[in-house]
Amino acid sequence: MILILIFLGISDHLRATHIIGGDISYRCLGNNQYEITMTVRRDCINGQPPFDDPAYLGVFDSKGIRQINVANNGRLDMLYRADDTLNEVAFKNCGIVGGDVCVHTTTYKDTLELPFLAGGYILAYQRCCRNKTILNIVDPENTGATYTAHITESALLSCNSSPVLSPYPPIYICGNQPIEFHLAAKDAEGDSLVYALCNPNSGATPQKPRDTFPSKPPYDPVLFSQNYTLNDMIGGSPALHIDSKTGIMRGFAVPIIAQYLVAYCVEEYRNGKLLSVLRRDFQINVRLCNSVPEAAFKYSINTCKNPVELQLIDESTDQFSTIDFWQWTVFFNANQLQSNTKNPIFSLPDSGIAKVRLVIHSKESCYDTIFKSIKIQTIKPELIAQNHLICRGDSIELIKSFNPAINYTWSPSNGLSCVTCPNPKASPNQSTKYFVHYEDALCEHTDTIDVNVTNCTLDSCGITTIQKCLPNGMVEVTALNAFKQIIQPKNRNHELFWQITASANHPEYTIINQNPILLFKKDVYSLTSKIYSWKSGLPKTIEFADICKRSVYDTLDIECSGPCEELEFILSSCEDDYDVEHQLVYPDIICQSVCSSSCMFIVGLFETNGQLIDPSQYQIRWSTGSSGAYVMMMGTYFNTLTVEVRKGDCIWRGRYWKSCHQYKKAWNPEGELQLNSGPLENYTPQQLIQQETKASIYDLQGHLVAKSLNQLEHLASGVYFIRTEQQENIKIYKFFKQ
Repeated sequence: MILILIFLGISDHLRATHIIGGDISYRCLGNNQYEITMTVRRDCINGQPPFDDPAYLGVFDSKGIRQINVANNGRLDMLYRADDTLNEVAFKNCGIVGGDVCVHTTTYKDTLELPFLAGGYILAYQRCCRNKTILNIVDPENTGATYTAHITESALLSCNSSPVLSPYPPIYICGNQPIEFHLAAKDAEGDSLVYALCNPNSGATPQKPRDTFPSKPPYDPVLFSQNYTLNDMIGGSPALHIDSKTGIMRGFAVPIIAQYLVAYCVEEYRNGKLLSVLRRDFQINVRLCNSVPEAAFKYSINTCKNPVELQLIDESTDQFSTIDFWQWTVFFNANQLQSNTKNPIFSLPDSGIAKVRLVIHSKESCYDTIFKSIKIQTIKPELIAQNHLICRGDSIELIKSFNPAINYTWSPSNGLSCVTCPNPKASPNQSTKYFVHYEDALCEHTDTIDVNVTNCTLDSCGITTIQKCLPNGMVEVTALNAFKQIIQPKNRNHELFWQITASANHPEYTIINQNPILLFKKDVYSLTSKIYSWKSGLPKTIEFADICKRSVYDTLDIECSGPCEELEFILSSCEDDYDVEHQLVYPDIICQSVCSSSCMFIVGLFETNGQLIDPSQYQIRWSTGSSGAYVMMMGTYFNTLTVEVRKGDCIWRGRYWKSCHQYKKAWNPEGELQLNSGPLENYTPQQLIQQETKASIYDLQGHLVAKSLNQLEHLASGVYFIRTEQQENIKIYKFFKQ
């Protein structure tokens, strides 16, 4: 008895039943290359042998002869892809009478070379055996399956791709209910598709469930059980049928627990010629249902409310029972809101993505869940802050993000770059409260933002220089103190010592207590500043003085155009920082911005009044060879563009540098550092660490917040000053930390 049990167990394992459906399709890649896609479905409950690895796909001609010159001796070995394998499970724990349903689906993909062949090709895959629980065919546990695709010679000549079949129908349906499966395929070439019920094919045997080579066509159909035929596959009235044009399969499921095997074919035609035939079979599992809840809802958004109102409207159904419980959860900007009412209203204070989850329960305690993501776009702009501190002389954009469909009006106008644009730059001389009024076609609101202005002076002894071209070709260099004021040198109070290095124009020389001074272009100089102070009660003589000494070293690399100072232009690409700052009148026809993701862009030449230059009034020569008011370039060459403009003996030369901070509304992630009153320079903190030996970091109020550049990452977002010191050379940088 023990031996018999063991033998029977082994036999059952060898003949495990599991195949429940599949299909084959193809896509032409050109040059006789075809991507073959095969879907195989198995039962996860009634037998679980692994998917074939590889799966053997036979390649035959239209007469059934294996094409040994194709693939591996007429066989394509398709590898199993675990990441293309899905489970669908229906449990009988609630609302369903009958067994659990579990479907395991995998998709094989591979490329196959198919040279032209008269009559075309037949692709075939075989596996045994089918589910022993199938009701409408004879001896299902000893019956295998064959899945095929027919590629005609017309398809080969036109590099045709087969239709893409629809998703499989649900893994179970409820008995005593109409059947309606939408099985329309999609065809990229727009060919005509004809649908028809067809016989599922048998194939392979229990003795050879996975043969090395699939058998040749034609293939035998399965044998239907008594009372079932091709025209009446599952019983019921009306009988199962499929619309030849729409691909909608209809029928009626009789109220019994059952499992049926059905199949349909899709024929593809072009101008009356057959291109391909696809065949799919699958199982219909019928269960008796007393509750099948299906969660669904719609929503409406009222942006005129502040905060925004999100109303959720339940549309859930249960055709066998009633729904008596709703649980709503809204996940929004790190907050979680809940309600158990049928049609709740939630108040959301900001813009963002609301992720809504609805769980419903029927009176039998069966449940269903649905998720939706809803974009919430309030008309309220995202301000930088209700209160913001800036340095006197600095500017700041007042909005982080805004809706371009909204109208904005700002007041007062003092210190604003514009009053009707969505995001003006504010640079007030004193602390100011700004009002922004915003409206759309339905509603309007007003908000405020306070911009507080302070003097940001960390080093009262600091000095900087500014340069100005003079008509005679010389350069005027002016020294400024820490308060951006021109230094008036006085003996024993504030002294200036200029040291000018020898050049082809002059020998080395020194200038004391003059400001400004005149130098030649390319001159190299150093400036030393000494500020004297005395403690109370001490004699004001040199030996008792506290001396604050600072030095600047520089080379005059300024580009001067000679004796034509009035000749001045602006280089700009539409919507870049120069366009925004100078409010240029950019013609729409050439508005192709370097700041966008487009491959091509346009840079234009503008007068200081914002108008596009008139080429007839000047001699213009671009580095590209063009001579018009603008040039079109490819994306990677934006920092190589130069232009020369002549009028009489006057010359103006310019170079375009891409600047899109205001277009992107974001700072460079590396940070931006700015030397006091000097040109904008880009550094990373790592570069400063390599170059400087000592550094201190201050906030805008002048409080020391860090003593090392390594501590930058620990600071909150905002504006800081970095004071670096190397011997007597002290530099001040402004740092914008994201």
